[in-house]
Amino acid sequence: MSAPAPSVRPAAPRPPAAELPLDECLGLHERQQYQEVVATAEPALQRALGEGATMTPRAQDVAKLWSVLALSRQALGDEEGALSAFEEAVHAAPEGDRVSYQAQMAALTVSVSRQLLARAEQAAEGAGEEQIRRLKQATGWLHQGLAAAPSNAELASALERVRHALWTSYNQTASALIQRQEFHRARRLIREALADEDFPGDRREHFTELLSATFTGEIGQLTASAIRTLEDEREREAVSFLERAEGILSTMPGDAITPKRREDANRRLWWGYTKLGMRRVEGGEYEEALEPLFHALKIGDIDPERQQETREALVRAVEGVTDARGGEITRLAKDGNRSAAVAEAERLKALMRESLERGLSQQELSLALTKARRVLEGLERAADT
Repeated sequence: MSAPAPSVRPAAPRPPAAELPLDECLGLHERQQYQEVVATAEPALQRALGEGATMTPRAQDVAKLWSVLALSRQALGDEEGALSAFEEAVHAAPEGDRVSYQAQMAALTVSVSRQLLARAEQAAEGAGEEQIRRLKQATGWLHQGLAAAPSNAELASALERVRHALWTSYNQTASALIQRQEFHRARRLIREALADEDFPGDRREHFTELLSATFTGEIGQLTASAIRTLEDEREREAVSFLERAEGILSTMPGDAITPKRREDANRRLWWGYTKLGMRRVEGGEYEEALEPLFHALKIGDIDPERQQETREALVRAVEGVTDARGGEITRLAKDGNRSAAVAEAERLKALMRESLERGLSQQELSLALTKARRVLEGLERAADT
């Protein structure tokens, strides 16, 4: 007995294709009724492609409807919406149809980037940061176009032109800000440019030099302000300016400033602190003169002739403090307040030690050391009587 023939299960019927208002939207587009295209196509695509859809539309129809929607959005001035719709068209289209949608997307990105480039070129003088913003937008558009059509020569050429304009605008804008002494804004722009992965290597040295100029320029501005406020007898402000300048110099990356510019910055700081100390010495404020002068003495890159000015003023300050403390020790001892005299004597000894430790020589301090020794020996003799 032969085996029964296997039953053949009939193939499951293919679900009917969902109807899309493609012809309707094409007609609306031809009549330039772009808003009506958007109002019709968007909800239709949402219904047909949503999770609850029961029928699957043909891929060709989906791509065409996305394309009509993109062209209508573009006509209405919604370039971002148009770009998004073209991306959907490329994604939905069968492989053989994608080239035409990629070409439409490329044409959009070229058109928008040209508009942005034209607006950047027409920007008013002094509106460099706005120009940079528009050029960056243009590069973004062109990158998106190339992502969809990587072999498009027109897109690649347009991107090269916009990039050149962008780096030129960064350079001109940062240089103008430096000229106006707006160093923080200039520094932000230069760092923004250098951080761009497309930044050209042949411009890096020049932009690094510009970055260096923002640091040294700001330090120069602050030290000049310190000198001016000193002349107006506003010492507290002068100290604040100097501390800010020194803070900038100490936190700069090693490669952000050339050795010559660092030397210039150090020299400005040295002069600011020396000027402050000398002013106090001339006013007989020897105690208050010590710290700025010691500070100036430790600043590097100062030639010996200039440093000698600091050393001489510092020696005068130490001698002045020695005289004042010595006189106080003698007075306290005569008044019978030995404990206070001894405490003051310890302060005087500490000053001599600190002065030697912070850079003054025995020879430079010979007079102050002699005076201090005499005062201390007198205090010891008074204790023995």
